Amino acid sequence: MSEYTLKLSAKDIFEKEFEKSVRGFKPIEVDSFLDDVISDYQKMADMNNSLKRLEDENARLKKEVEELRIRVATKARSVDNQSQNHQIDILKRLSNLEKKVFGQSKVN
Repeated sequence: MSEYTLKLSAKDIFEKEFEKSVRGFKPIEVDSFLDDVISDYQKMADMNNSLKRLEDENARLKKEVEELRIRVATKARSVDNQSQNHQIDILKRLSNLEKKVFGQSKVN
């Protein structure tokens, strides 16, 4: 993050005073200050772009996590249904086996 360290704050820009020369401000001093302002604004733009990319990636990952949660929940329900069907099948087979071994029940 050191590449995003700003040289100027809004207060620095607001309070900046230039020395006056016979014909006004010293152009070199003004140019140097404006170069710093431009550099800081470019860094801010870069940080905003990075932040936007991170926010987009965060939203994408949140959506992916939600889709995975839904898939896991759906799969769990499917496994539960398969397990329940398997248990019912076992009970039916056991009942049929009992009928064959012990004969048909006289009470229905």
